[in-house]
Amino acid sequence: MESSIRTLFVKQHLDLLGPRTSFKYNSGIELELLKAFQGKISLFELLLFYKADVLVVPTRIAAPWLKTLMNKPGYTQTMEETTTNIVDIYNVDLSEYDLVITHDPFLTEVKQLKERFPNTVFAYILAEHSSYQMHEIGIDYDLFLDHTLNSTDKISRLPQAINFLFPRVPEKIRNMFPFERKSIFLDYRSIGHLISGGSNNVSLELEDVNNFLSNLEFNIPIEGISKTSLQPYMFNTFNENDSIEYYSKLCRTKYFVTIANRVGQAAFDAASSGCLIIGTDKSDLHKMLCHKELLMTGNITLEDLYSKVNYIESNEDLQKEALKHQENFLSLYCIQHPKKIFEEACKLKRS
Repeated sequence: MESSIRTLFVKQHLDLLGPRTSFKYNSGIELELLKAFQGKISLFELLLFYKADVLVVPTRIAAPWLKTLMNKPGYTQTMEETTTNIVDIYNVDLSEYDLVITHDPFLTEVKQLKERFPNTVFAYILAEHSSYQMHEIGIDYDLFLDHTLNSTDKISRLPQAINFLFPRVPEKIRNMFPFERKSIFLDYRSIGHLISGGSNNVSLELEDVNNFLSNLEFNIPIEGISKTSLQPYMFNTFNENDSIEYYSKLCRTKYFVTIANRVGQAAFDAASSGCLIIGTDKSDLHKMLCHKELLMTGNITLEDLYSKVNYIESNEDLQKEALKHQENFLSLYCIQHPKKIFEEACKLKRS
């Protein structure tokens, strides 16, 4: 149920997330496109869902998270050397698009672009919601796409903020990676939580992670953690491309564990891939996505996790019920909703 809305995704050339070249979308490029994600893959399914073209533009405004990366030795040079086909958005005819989505609101000239292309909806995603300063620039966009779900579900006017979980294409992902499900995958924050007793879920060393995983006593195979996933913002200089292996892991995983206090997009990557999500009731998103019996509470210990997994493993009816619950949530919030809101926004823009 991918969208038929003609979509352009725009990112700055020093932005680590997403492909590092401009291109026109066409069917059959899914694996090559995934290879182009050399760190976080949270935007991959969005591009497939909207069949979006990608435009890489020169970097103009860096949010605090991007400034942090640009201050890392070698970061800017690496991005300059590996990013190609950079285009000035003013040289692009945006009238062929119903929707333009930018990764962070860096288009300071969005007012002029809206005048030139009055039928095009301009929307932005915040890469990090702690970058509140960026809203001052985004105020002239048509839509702020709020993936914390602290806004509204309905389009009533332009401009406005709208609830927006990243769109998902579960059928396509599972067809791309048709593996048997028999393993358990603990995300790196969960590993940090369990290693530290709840005091730390980041800044992990790969050796410590591997030692921890090798001593686990689950009755099913355990997926390893990549070196890339432990780097800040998943930026690496050691040429490990983890994107295809990441989805391969998810599509052979039966249980995905994400029980640390900070919740990113990994739970939705895993749900789209067909894993059963063991989450935490500290997360409002988990309380919607996860079946209630797969939520954990309190200062979760390794013994708690063993007990939870054994309980789920022994109850096939619960597994089916939990998967059905997740599929219904994905269908409503990650397939139907992101299609409907832009259809309504485009109608409103043209009226």
